[in-house]
This record gives sequence, C-alpha cells and structure tokens, in this order.
Amino acid sequence: MKSLLYSIVSLSCLLTACANQYSVRGTSADTILDGQMAYIKTLDNNVYKVLDSCEVLHGQFHMSGQLDSPLYVNIFMGENNFIPIVLEEGEVKIDIANSQIKIAGTPLNDKLYRFLTSRDSLAMLRAELPKRESQMYIDGYTQDEIIDELSAAEMEYGHAQDKLETQFIKDNYDNVLGTTWFIQLCNQAFNIFGHPTTTPQIDEIYFEAPESFKNNKDVKDYMRKCDEEGALKSEK
Repeated sequence: MKSLLYSIVSLSCLLTACANQYSVRGTSADTILDGQMAYIKTLDNNVYKVLDSCEVLHGQFHMSGQLDSPLYVNIFMGENNFIPIVLEEGEVKIDIANSQIKIAGTPLNDKLYRFLTSRDSLAMLRAELPKRESQMYIDGYTQDEIIDELSAAEMEYGHAQDKLETQFIKDNYDNVLGTTWFIQLCNQAFNIFGHPTTTPQIDEIYFEAPESFKNNKDVKDYMRKCDEEGALKSEK
C-alpha cells in the first residue's frame, strides 16, 4: 500500500514538473479598467474560449497556471483592449499607460513584440500616404506624378511587410509563433478570395518548412482544404 501511494505521489510530482508554469502580471494607469475583468482567451475553431480570468484591482492584475506547451492567446480587458501574448514558462509582464502597451518577460513574447513593433512601423508609414498625397498637390505635382510616386511607395511598403512576415515565420518554424502567424496569413487569403487558397508568400513559407511545421494540425487542415478546392476546380 505504501509502495502504491509513493508511486502515485511520485507520478503527480513528475507531471507537475513537466507542465509549464505561466504567470501574467500587469499594471494599468487607466483607472477605467479598475474593477473590470481581465480574461486570457484562446481561439478555437473561430470561437474564443476563456482559459483564465481575474479582476483588475488598484491598477494591477495577475493570472497564473499550468500548460503543457506554449500557447498563443489574447488578453481581453474592458470593452476594446485585446493584447496578443504567448503563454509559456516564466512571467509575462504587461504595462498599460497612456494607450501604450509594453510586453516583456519571456523569450517568445520578446520575439513577438519585436516583430509587431517593426510591422506597426511599416503600417504607420503606409497610413501617412494620404497626407503625402495632399502635400504633393500643394507642392504642385501633377496627378500622374502623384499616382506614380504613391503607387511605388505602397508597393514598397507592402513588399517590406511581406518580407518581414515571411522571415518571422521562417525564424519561428519550430514554435507556436510560426504556426500561428502562418494561419493568420491563410485566413487573410481566405477572406480575400472567399475560399481556401494559397498565395506566393504562403507557398514559399510552406514549401521551405520542416515536416514538424507541415504536420501542425491547423497548418495541415488548411493546406488539405486548399488541395480539395483545387481538385474541385480541376473537375469543372
């Protein structure tokens, strides 16, 4: 009996040791969030499911728990705030102040936010193009000159974003960041074309990927749907 009890206790300790201990600790200077709930949610079959929650008290919140492997999630606070993070071993620190959000504390989150910062910088440049167009009119440029210059700039920024995303996924073939962002590109293609399909960017990423990436459940499922869609078109 003692031997059996010892084995059960040992197994329980082993399972606990294998699990990743995550901690999400945040501070907010926004007093509107006080008394509201913060939720960690994961997207499962296009439906957000709550993994953890807590109340924001005196500008602070904290959630912790265990998970088998790193997981890409979103933190929802109040009505409009949602913050993408990776739950993994260690503590993620979130600082919300003056509409600015800073995330730090674990390797995958550091990678994610370096990427998002670069992508947001490109998005800001693209957002400035209408102002640039107005200024060019004031400066006396012709319509054709404006169209040529802004079209070239739009193409340049778009190409830079594609290159940034592609390299980010390739650099993270072996973890949840790569598969998650790849599926986001796939969902964008689906929304644009109205059916499962790939793009040259998606094809490049997929064909250079290791088998472990290709065998990811979500990646495998989307590419299967693309093959089925292609087969249907061939039959018509």
